[in-house]
Amino acid sequence: MNAVSMNNLWCYLQGLSLTASNRRWLAERLTEPLEKEKTQIPPVLQTLEEAMSDLDESEKEFELGDVVSGDDFNLECQALLDSFATKSCK
Repeated sequence: MNAVSMNNLWCYLQGLSLTASNRRWLAERLTEPLEKEKTQIPPVLQTLEEAMSDLDESEKEFELGDVVSGDDFNLECQALLDSFATKSCK
């Protein structure tokens, strides 16, 4: 979910008249996946060969000029952040 959707969900939840029991139930449902993640085996990292292949591909893209300057990157990031700006919950 993006920041706007998360903010809207939070506003919606705050507008509900939840009892302590309801809140506890909701909290348990929200944290269940986190507990399951703790018991799962972590993902396998890239092999050295895969990492070197990715590096070679990136270098080829750089040589072809398929890059973004630091200033352009910062402008794109700021525009993305600005697009997520939302009004606070009332």
